[in-house]
Amino acid sequence: MMKLGYKLATVAVGALLTATTLTACGSSDPETTSSDGSAGPAVEIGLLLPETKTTRYEPFDRPLFEAKMKSLGNYDVAYSNAAQDAAKQQQHAESALTNGVKVLVLGPVNAQSASSIVAGATAPEVPVISYDRLVAGTPDLAYYISFHNEQVGVLQANALMDKLTKDGTKDPSILMVNGSSADGNAVLFTKGAHSVFDKSEVKILAKYDTPDWSPDKAQEWVAGQVTQHTGRSTRSTQPMTAPPAVQWQH
Repeated sequence: MMKLGYKLATVAVGALLTATTLTACGSSDPETTSSDGSAGPAVEIGLLLPETKTTRYEPFDRPLFEAKMKSLGNYDVAYSNAAQDAAKQQQHAESALTNGVKVLVLGPVNAQSASSIVAGATAPEVPVISYDRLVAGTPDLAYYISFHNEQVGVLQANALMDKLTKDGTKDPSILMVNGSSADGNAVLFTKGAHSVFDKSEVKILAKYDTPDWSPDKAQEWVAGQVTQHTGRSTRSTQPMTAPPAVQWQH
């Protein structure tokens, strides 16, 4: 699933860059062509990702994106990771725009406040691609690249239900650990999961929205809940980033 989102993102960037290049070819902009018609400096693409706690952005999204852009031509990726700090991401965006990026690929820390980043890109006419997480409250996005997030929640819940059935668990109770409430995707994951659980015999003992998608905080909460519900047969639904130690609690 990650590979699909990544491919769509590079296709979207490619489409925007093609439009930019065609416009540049009709001008004498020294930043796109030299006086003898040869290629000029590399085109800068801004890639702003939200955090480092989940095991995806640094080991997968960033290197795959950078490698693909390199294969497409004379492009450089100006990369920043906000480490789950919305104010820092705002600074990264402003710096990228000041430095002349031609496209901004944005995985927002906070879906609501990131609309100011999109607004800041409108004056220099830099298109913004909302990557994985949707920037809310703005009509000015060029593209939105993501998964069918509600269906992700359905698949996660069905996987847990299949496991409970396979184990022959009677009257199952679960702990529902969701992602960050500031991430619109997590809200949709939860909605999708509820569409399965609410029609089943599963009892949800407790629910938790994990701040910043932090595996440590999820681990701590689950440990406390398992202690509280000692004697019950419980399972825990987890964010995909949760440590294996808490993914299946009995």
